[in-house]
Amino acid sequence: MIGELLRDVMTTAYGGWTPENGCTAAEIATAEERLGTGLPQALRDYYTAAGRHAELMGAGGHEHTFRMHAPGHLTADDGWLVFCGENRWSAQWSIRPDDVDWSDPRVHGRAEPGQKWHSAFRRLSAFLINVACVQTVRSLPYQATCRLRKGQLETVESLIGYVGSREACRGGDWLSFIDRPARILASYSYVTSTVHVGAVTPDALASLRERSGLPVKTAGDR
Repeated sequence: MIGELLRDVMTTAYGGWTPENGCTAAEIATAEERLGTGLPQALRDYYTAAGRHAELMGAGGHEHTFRMHAPGHLTADDGWLVFCGENRWSAQWSIRPDDVDWSDPRVHGRAEPGQKWHSAFRRLSAFLINVACVQTVRSLPYQATCRLRKGQLETVESLIGYVGSREACRGGDWLSFIDRPARILASYSYVTSTVHVGAVTPDALASLRERSGLPVKTAGDR
């Protein structure tokens, strides 16, 4: 379902992918047996591709990223499968009990444990693609941000392709982009109208700024 897209993200950002980046089928099966239920196919794909990758699992030490729960640490809260948290705060994301057996269910979120769950993302696969992109952008050595005005998202779309497609990663608060030749990843937030960009080389960011004409700001800009 999304395994190929995740491997594409890791290859673009980190120069390659190996099976050691992911969990084994036995690890996933053990988690399902412990929980007493199967996992959605989209979540299995994430674990198989990136379940042992520190950055994509949120164990790289970067702020403002997600913390994916490894198969052995998945929990069920009154039947809700909690699979992701926020690294700096206490927000959580889960799948409701009736949807756990679906291959690509809706994702629900809440600001902190104990609060009521609310619908957060239309499809788990899209949520996980965006999680992977956010994690990757935050881990890359060269980063920039750009606050977009109305219509400027089209400029980004014309220069950097979507991870998979727009449909593959839409359904919530983010969109994810990838430029394989330039080795650039980007994540756009509808909430802040801001695109965060990560690159392997500084020249890639300079080129993006020049080609787009957008106010792309790096950490050193004032």
